[in-house]
Amino acid sequence: MQPGPKVLAYFLGNENFPITDTLVASWLAVIILILFARLLKGRLNIIPGRLQSGVEILLSFIEGQIESMIPGSGRKLLPFIGTIFLFVGISTIMGLIPGLVNPTGDINTTLGMALMVFFFSQYLGIKKAGIKNYVKGFFEPIFLMFPMNVLGELAKPISHSFRLFGNVVGGGIIITLLYQFFPWLVPVPLHFWFDLFSAFIQVLIFGMIAISYISVAVSD
Repeated sequence: MQPGPKVLAYFLGNENFPITDTLVASWLAVIILILFARLLKGRLNIIPGRLQSGVEILLSFIEGQIESMIPGSGRKLLPFIGTIFLFVGISTIMGLIPGLVNPTGDINTTLGMALMVFFFSQYLGIKKAGIKNYVKGFFEPIFLMFPMNVLGELAKPISHSFRLFGNVVGGGIIITLLYQFFPWLVPVPLHFWFDLFSAFIQVLIFGMIAISYISVAVSD
């Protein structure tokens, strides 16, 4: 298993801006989602076909998860949360294709997504409470809690990103070790488990944590 992102080139020859395999894979995942959305948009019908029905079921499931934690905000937050679900899912599937890597196996990718969730949740919190009440919330229940409240907020994107990154990398390490010890017996069923079913669980966990952070921000 590759221990980290592989540098493929440097942007304009500047070594401070490396282009890694996970960055390219992330771009590819975004392009796939955009093309898929455009394709689906051109085939929307009142009577849905199989593809449209499948997507509607998936989006209804995501919307339901949002509604269960933030009532009345399912449709409004669906584009943001749904994109997170789909991007992580596509990234996982890409990791199964020879020659490609799973972008979420790079801490830069997971941290970037976690920071988007962090800033978006802070924005919604400020929008709902107002900047004065938002700042005031860091001093509750008493003034001395300000440092702890700030640290607690800053810890959210760190724990959020490392949770997905650690699980993806950890699963890959386990599979690699099993391949080395049992090269002829293991691989197919366990590979299927770690790369598909376990990945689905990680998609669900990452998305649900994002919803919970937003829920806390808009409820405080």
